[in-house]
Amino acid sequence: MAKPTAAAVSPVIDERGPVVMIGIAGLFLAALVALDTGGRGVALFALGGALGAVFLGFQYGFASAWRRFLTGGEAMGLAAHFLLIGLCALVFLGAPTMGLDAAGSIAPVSVSLVIGAFLFGIGMQLANGCGSGVLFSFGGGSGRMMVALPFFILGSLLGSFMLPTALALGSLGQIPIAAGDTALPGLAVNLALIVVAGGGFFWLGRRRGEVMPRRLLAASLTIAVLCWLVFALSGQPWGVTFGFTLWGAKIAAALGVPVDGFAFWRWPGPRRALDHSVLADVSSLMDFGMVLGAGAMAAAGGALRRQDWPPARQLVGAALGGVLMGIGARLGFGCNIGAFLAGIASGSLHGWIWFVMAMAGSWVGIRARPQFGMTA
Repeated sequence: MAKPTAAAVSPVIDERGPVVMIGIAGLFLAALVALDTGGRGVALFALGGALGAVFLGFQYGFASAWRRFLTGGEAMGLAAHFLLIGLCALVFLGAPTMGLDAAGSIAPVSVSLVIGAFLFGIGMQLANGCGSGVLFSFGGGSGRMMVALPFFILGSLLGSFMLPTALALGSLGQIPIAAGDTALPGLAVNLALIVVAGGGFFWLGRRRGEVMPRRLLAASLTIAVLCWLVFALSGQPWGVTFGFTLWGAKIAAALGVPVDGFAFWRWPGPRRALDHSVLADVSSLMDFGMVLGAGAMAAAGGALRRQDWPPARQLVGAALGGVLMGIGARLGFGCNIGAFLAGIASGSLHGWIWFVMAMAGSWVGIRARPQFGMTA
């Protein structure tokens, strides 16, 4: 039998090469995490990887679903988002009765929140992705996100400098929904609101003849399970964007910028994160995992070799969108994950306000998209 030629085996090598490289990078980073934060850190890193693979594999996004709703009335994507939120709320709000040493995400209702969420909504339509979308698409080899992510990091750092001043513009403080109730009544009240919102979007979709895709149902359930595990392990809901802020601060500090002189970085939480390794911060750690998990999924399917580089105008939009999302995420206390999903699922009024203002910002961003060579 004739020996295989180099040409015959090279496609196999080419196909497996990226998978092997990403696998090696993941194992190396996992070893560093084990040295830094132990088994708990490795588990969270792995959960980040699983989330990246799931988001990419199911193509589960927020920016595109919101755009389809605002431009064409397609509502099943939003119904799926509220299904995910409701599933997360079962654990986030039920933590006391389950004996979990964990707490939800509750942020102030403030002028900063309104401004930040609105800016984020504009940015995610210009960049064509939200916080999680930028990460899993970057891991999947998207040229647009290779531009959006560094500008997202820059915007997040700028937002951290702005946040103390923005908070001084006015705040009502943290407002939990059904705050006076015990765990189970509070859970019931919040679930009722989530069901009304999600059911409303489902009803709108059915009126248009839409059917909930099984893909969205499977993705929502899978992501919810992963969010439950993150919550139980870390003691808090999954968040994305603080990791970007920390990366920006570390880079700026290395370049000689006196980051620790800004008020935000003197607050206990940010100060502690700045003083320790990026692998010690849950958000940062899971962000790394999400990029590698999405990269492994894309490489296994050959998608890394099929990415087209977007036109220059779209890359300008991605850069601007990244900056707006970064600033907006800090002023608005998170993105679609940390503010919308985690906020509402934690029974915080700020999550609902974030949703409304980010939707309004998305409406503006959609109308700006043609200026950057994208369809509305």
